Amino acid sequence: MRLLLLLPLILIANLSLAYPIDKSLGFGLGYTWTESVFNDPVRTFDGKTETPTYSDVTNSSKPFNLYMNFRFHRFYGAELGYINYGKINFDKSLITTLDSAEPEDALVESRVRDASISLNGFYLSHVIYLPVTDRLLIQAKAGMIFGSSEYSDIETLKIVPQDDSAAPPDASTVNASSDSLTKPHLAAAILYRSGESSNWRLQLSQLEVTHDGEKETFTQWFTQLSYEIKL
Repeated sequence: MRLLLLLPLILIANLSLAYPIDKSLGFGLGYTWTESVFNDPVRTFDGKTETPTYSDVTNSSKPFNLYMNFRFHRFYGAELGYINYGKINFDKSLITTLDSAEPEDALVESRVRDASISLNGFYLSHVIYLPVTDRLLIQAKAGMIFGSSEYSDIETLKIVPQDDSAAPPDASTVNASSDSLTKPHLAAAILYRSGESSNWRLQLSQLEVTHDGEKETFTQWFTQLSYEIKL
């Protein structure tokens, strides 16, 4: 497996042995969307029940991709690049209720988390070229991404007294963490040669990340339009 991942680097280091060499530098912008799976369970403790609920997942910030292509053969090449998948946003609510109370009196506390996850990193991919016409090619890519998954949230805690005492003021805390990201990275693209020294590329790439602490899994899809300059 390691040898397969290192093969593009070995080829790049021996450009003089490859034929014919076609190199290009590209930059792409687009948008992302997210498939999410939430598996945080309902918890019971001390006669209480804590129930998690989630808002819709949205995406913000501008995803982008900066890369360099090396084509060693009519059907094979490699790609090195940096990709930013933007930011995933969602709200998570943890509602704690008393099991023995009537529904209207059961609320003990609520925690609402305004959460976000940012995904970015450097990647190395094998590229398979499938020529359709002299100007149109299909690319299939498989490799690894090495980066970080950065999680942050602002949690607002509201406590409901179980007697006649006054409710304490809402409390807010900020949480942040960063995990290393080493994952398979897949993509497919259509490449159009617009001139002797430039290409346009429409690409769909995919990345899956798991936030283990909260039992949340996200699959990011990034659609981008890129412009390439041949070197």
